[in-house]
Amino acid sequence: MSKLEYIPAPGSPSYKGNNASADTDSDEDPLDAFMKGIDKEVKQEAKGVKTKKIEEVKGIRDDIDHEDDEESYYRYMEENPNAGLQDNDSDVDLEYDEDGNPIAPKKSKYIDPLPPIDHSTIVYEEVEKNFYQPHEDIARLTPQEAQELRAKSGITVSGADPPYPVSSFGHFGFDEVLMKALRKCEYTSPTPIQAQAVPAALSGRDIIGVAKTGSGKTGAFIWPMLVHIMDQKELEPGDGPMGLILAPTRELSQQIYNEAKRFGKGYNLSVVCCYGGGSKWDQSKALELGAEIVVGTPGRIIDMVKMGATKLNRVTFLVLDEADRMFDMGFGKQS
Repeated sequence: MSKLEYIPAPGSPSYKGNNASADTDSDEDPLDAFMKGIDKEVKQEAKGVKTKKIEEVKGIRDDIDHEDDEESYYRYMEENPNAGLQDNDSDVDLEYDEDGNPIAPKKSKYIDPLPPIDHSTIVYEEVEKNFYQPHEDIARLTPQEAQELRAKSGITVSGADPPYPVSSFGHFGFDEVLMKALRKCEYTSPTPIQAQAVPAALSGRDIIGVAKTGSGKTGAFIWPMLVHIMDQKELEPGDGPMGLILAPTRELSQQIYNEAKRFGKGYNLSVVCCYGGGSKWDQSKALELGAEIVVGTPGRIIDMVKMGATKLNRVTFLVLDEADRMFDMGFGKQS
């Protein structure tokens, strides 16, 4: 009787190959060996990728030494997309009270003022400052009647021979362009600060006006400024503004700018607003084109003058709005 011997096929779990006589417990499972081979291959490939990345980075760093200025600039802008968007020279960051008024910071920001000017060495052209002719209805008032009109409106005034207050926009003597703008704004009658301050400003007098927020102070100095500017000769290339309005904050500057632009539009006057936090380049270019009126914060106006973007030699109507706050914020020397 013949005897059959079973010989495992290559690749089967019981196949031992040339080591058929070895102990089966010491054999490694082919599947495990296959998986170990894959793991080894993956690790080698990962190591190769890592080495390649290091070499690539190293190559880029080596190239930096050979960059020209333009390549270096573009690389910097790609790595710093926010570069140039923040203005470190902006005016003081403010806090506000419950009424929305700015609170003076504990530490004021120092601004290098413009160098002192010896006005005795400069020849200034004569300009007309008095444009006020009292209306006949106001001119016929007695001192007692004028004082009663002030008391009725809650006006307190001091100074040498102040003009009488008015009770109608028609008493100011404005031209049709300005009167049309007032009617368009649906203004009916002057507020107390306007009734007393506008005649004084039109007379070319220096004024310190005190009134609550929303009482019409802006119009009280913008309207006389427009009358004053329209009587001056036109700007020539390179001239600075004729009217300059300084305010302590960018928010207030923007509000005044909107009012000045609205009333100056009828006269085709250019108004520019300069404040910290805005683009110096845009503001300087607007000033270089010429502007009859400039509104802004003291720090930024000083910057514009130092840059040569504008001059102040033609300023003949100056307004310091909320001057007390500017002094509290450390703008005294600059203003």
